Amino acid sequence: MLEQLPFGPQLSAWIIMFMLIVGRLTFVVFLMPGIGDQTVPARVRLSLLLGAAMLFAMSGLVSPPTDLSIGNFVGLLGAEIIIGLGLGVLLRTTIWILNMAGALIAQSIGLSQMLGIALDTEAQTVTSNLLALAGAVLLLSADYHVSVFVRMAEVYSEIPVGALAQFDQGFVIDGMLNAVKFAVLIAWPFVAINLLYNISLGFINKALPSLMVAFVGAPFMIGAGFVLLAISISTILMVWMDRVSGSIGWW
Repeated sequence: MLEQLPFGPQLSAWIIMFMLIVGRLTFVVFLMPGIGDQTVPARVRLSLLLGAAMLFAMSGLVSPPTDLSIGNFVGLLGAEIIIGLGLGVLLRTTIWILNMAGALIAQSIGLSQMLGIALDTEAQTVTSNLLALAGAVLLLSADYHVSVFVRMAEVYSEIPVGALAQFDQGFVIDGMLNAVKFAVLIAWPFVAINLLYNISLGFINKALPSLMVAFVGAPFMIGAGFVLLAISISTILMVWMDRVSGSIGWW
């Protein structure tokens, strides 16, 4: 295949290697928290992807393939895309944790109908946007994006080009399940307080049927939820930041 390309064997091998690197890095860059958000222009993300792939290709970390047929190249490219998708999904779970926790909190304090801008593919609740934006700012201020690319360079020695068999897909599933558990754990105090509060309203309504507890209970729950969120948001973000690297698994 390399001899059939019009660029010469060496340049052709470098182009193929560059395409394979782009295949692995695409989902990592486009799913990266902060940088991969929908609010960031696609040109900026594409420029970052191509620049990072160029640096990886020029660094010598990836060995250029030799004696490739078209079928082997397509297989290698497909394997690289699958590996990159798994790594990118695990990386994105850091923000999905806050999105899920924010949605549960919004349901608990009565703010689920107040939607904000679409940071991902669809509009999220106000609390989800608040937590997601704060989490992205914390990650960027901690230079996590630099750490991700450094770790990606090390991943190439652990999972070479096309080595899909060395990539554990079950690891991705476990990471997503752990993200869901962590999100529920973050929002559980709000859910528990909401449950106890509604049980109390039920007893009050049973004791005083003539009292319209809904007119008193709903505004109080929203106000108390705002106060509880303001008090606990710093703790939520500290706990999340402390466990975020473990929730990704490879970073």
